[in-house]
Amino acid sequence: MRQWWISGLAALALCVVSPAVARADPPVWRVSDADTEMVLFGSIHALPEGVDWRSEALDKALAGADLVVFEILTPTSEEEETAAFMPMLRYLVSPQPLHAVVSAETYARALAHAKAQGFEPPMFDMLRPWAAAMMLDMGADEARGRSGDLGVDTTIETALRPDQRTEALDTDALLHATMQALAEAGDAEGEQLLIETLDALDEETELDMEIENAWVRGDLQPILDDMAAMKAEAPRLYQVILVDRNNGWMPALKRMMGTERRVVVIAGAAHMVGEDGLPTLLRQAGYRVEGP
Repeated sequence: MRQWWISGLAALALCVVSPAVARADPPVWRVSDADTEMVLFGSIHALPEGVDWRSEALDKALAGADLVVFEILTPTSEEEETAAFMPMLRYLVSPQPLHAVVSAETYARALAHAKAQGFEPPMFDMLRPWAAAMMLDMGADEARGRSGDLGVDTTIETALRPDQRTEALDTDALLHATMQALAEAGDAEGEQLLIETLDALDEETELDMEIENAWVRGDLQPILDDMAAMKAEAPRLYQVILVDRNNGWMPALKRMMGTERRVVVIAGAAHMVGEDGLPTLLRQAGYRVEGP
């Protein structure tokens, strides 16, 4: 299945990383100026059981961090989770039912997968095409054993010491801007994304761990390849989820470089690679950046 839903936001039968991986060595970047060190770690948001991704470099950085930064912070209660989700609901729901804005063939395929995943048809029919694609993609991953509770972000956040401060990169304003931009995508573009998702669901019956296996051993090429494909085939999605958010995070990262001593930033691995990645943006901003 395409990995485009990583940022995200973003991530089947339980699976473990290939035994050929001798040790965990996911890439780490170090950003520094005269009095601050910021460690960037590209995460995988949802993982199956058995993936050993902890590294000595990451654990050492986390142990010494005063501030640990995530894309978003995990809600601490159902009330907090509801309060965060409800304002976003309007971006997922379409003024017209899904069956009225996509072809009959696309809708029939999507509805079959939705029913198999346990979605109620009336609720599914309320979604915009891009939101339906996202929900089906996430549902398939969950059904095959991939869990956000086992992902890097949740694992790290729940293990922090009480004295370690946390902060979210995605402000309410940035999240709303991201969701609004996706909601404003045309139905034709949304249907194409839905078709691509359905094609992937039809083709893949097992968990594809290519990207995770490469990431654990420090190989970024599959992520670079996936982001290049996303940029070419889904340019709006690439711009909204990656480029706009990375640039939207930069003011906060610059502030931290000016006010903090030891910071660890945990964000999706896709946000770290290529010319639009955070290491490149921070290097362009004048900071020293060491890493892949």
